Amino acid sequence: MVKQERQSSSHLLLLDAGNSLFGDRFLGQRTQGKGVVEAMNLLGYDAMALGGGDMRLGLDTLRQRMAEAEFPFLSANVVLSGTETLFAEPYIIKEMGDHQVAIIGLTEPGAADVVQGAVTVLNPIETARRYVAEVSSRASIIILLSHTGVEENMRLAGEVEGIDLIVSGAGQALPGQAIQNETTGTIIVQAEVPGPGHAGRMIGVARLQIDSRGKIENHQWTSIALTPNFADDPEMRALLNSY
Repeated sequence: MVKQERQSSSHLLLLDAGNSLFGDRFLGQRTQGKGVVEAMNLLGYDAMALGGGDMRLGLDTLRQRMAEAEFPFLSANVVLSGTETLFAEPYIIKEMGDHQVAIIGLTEPGAADVVQGAVTVLNPIETARRYVAEVSSRASIIILLSHTGVEENMRLAGEVEGIDLIVSGAGQALPGQAIQNETTGTIIVQAEVPGPGHAGRMIGVARLQIDSRGKIENHQWTSIALTPNFADDPEMRALLNSY
């Protein structure tokens, strides 16, 4: 499906909202996330938010997975405890056609508990305000890749000006449609909240029409179930078979 979208779209971003490396399936557990990163590299991901579930690997193993990834792990609000040193990149800026697109990552506050306080998770609202202000002069489109949960993402959409799109992870599932804040215009989308044994069975597709100023004029959102009607990709099947 990703290949189909790349062929039909002049500009495409492939994003993940976090908690994808370590789950209840063999590829994450047996390989400590390595196989998942290899699969994401093959798919050509542009960025992934850092989630607390990814930290279950332990910081040293997680750093190894981050080094193996051909895409950045993003978190603007996770710092090493007792320091101001960020654990991951806070954001990236990508050129897409005539526009510069900033992608900022956020992690849920409870992630610090997973690694017994080895990191501190800063306030998501305050962090978002800081980095939206920092990138606003360099990018006309700002995307928040957030693993803070639906309720927090609703607050972010209402309280932080300048965010065009929030790709939401964690928490309860949003309705099967995009939600737009009436005051700020921020759009929130979420493909799925996976349960045990059901991760990665849905993929969200957002189609954005952007004007010359970098403002979203129209948007469409759909969450697609990856049923057996989608044929196995030979390269991906070969990778999975190697494990």
